[in-house]
Amino acid sequence: MSSQFFFLGATGYIGSQFLESAKRDAALYAILKEFNLVALVRDPESAKSKQLQEVWPGVVLVKGTLDDLSLIEEQARNSALIFNAANADHEPSIKAIITGLQKRSADHPSGPKPLYIHTSGLGILSDNSRGEKVPTERLVYHSDTTFKLEDFPPTNPHHSPDSIIHAARVQKENPIRAISVYPGAVYGLGEGITPDALLPRLFVSLYVQTGVAGTWGPGHNALSVIHIKDVGTAFVKIFKLALEGKAQDVYFIADDKAEPVVAKPFAEEIGKILHAHDLLKDPEHKPFPEAVTNNFGEIGWGAFGGNLRGIPDRLKAEGWEPTETAKLSFWDSLPLEVEHFVATYKASRT
Repeated sequence: MSSQFFFLGATGYIGSQFLESAKRDAALYAILKEFNLVALVRDPESAKSKQLQEVWPGVVLVKGTLDDLSLIEEQARNSALIFNAANADHEPSIKAIITGLQKRSADHPSGPKPLYIHTSGLGILSDNSRGEKVPTERLVYHSDTTFKLEDFPPTNPHHSPDSIIHAARVQKENPIRAISVYPGAVYGLGEGITPDALLPRLFVSLYVQTGVAGTWGPGHNALSVIHIKDVGTAFVKIFKLALEGKAQDVYFIADDKAEPVVAKPFAEEIGKILHAHDLLKDPEHKPFPEAVTNNFGEIGWGAFGGNLRGIPDRLKAEGWEPTETAKLSFWDSLPLEVEHFVATYKASRT
């Protein structure tokens, strides 16, 4: 049976940080080098693809996107291990991965079950407070030791794809091993091919585009946060446990009980920086108008207008600690990230 490792999102923010973190862990690196790494990339000739070949010599680049479902299914069928760090909510590609792995299980009924590690997000825990204040005594920190999909509304972000993955775990015929990982709001400049975090990227772009330093609702909701380097080491720990046959648990929260980030001060801070760079006329925070929030639907309210708080009890029981999050807070990192984005944005317009 081939030992192929199929990687979706290898050049992305989380994916490329994982590769850098994995290279520093001698035990995991030795295991992963036994696999033939195959990465799905949009353009094998792009600068990022060439960087990936330098980061992981011997990687095989397969040209395609998440919409190339037959290709994804074929690669999944040929793979003993899959890591999806590309898109937590692209259901067609997730279904293609699962179908391919199910066929692999059928092809090798006496062999080990193929392993799928999926990057999801803490949006699934949203209390849907719509940016309103929630009394402290009613705020809940959810532990991965008690996590159950059925405890959260099916309209929450990531719920539908995670339900699809869970159904594949428990099916009687041709089962697969699948682990879902839930980082919080990931911040920090990473060491990988794509160094800048999605959250500032998304909101800076949105603020510049709309002219509003906005929030979903009044912005009193808070999000758990974790530094990208700690996400990298969390995935290293999860991969090692899984590949050594020690991770029978299907859910891991990669987060910590660090000070959650409240949406309104987040918007205010970015607004000030963008205003100083003449990219935002009015730096004052305001709730986004419906014309903006309607573009994201209820998923936007769940992801950006609710309280998202998680505790990584499983990882901590295995000795993992978010050391970088403790060293560099979200608020100390944010100006660095926004300045990085502003420089990139201005360079792209000259």
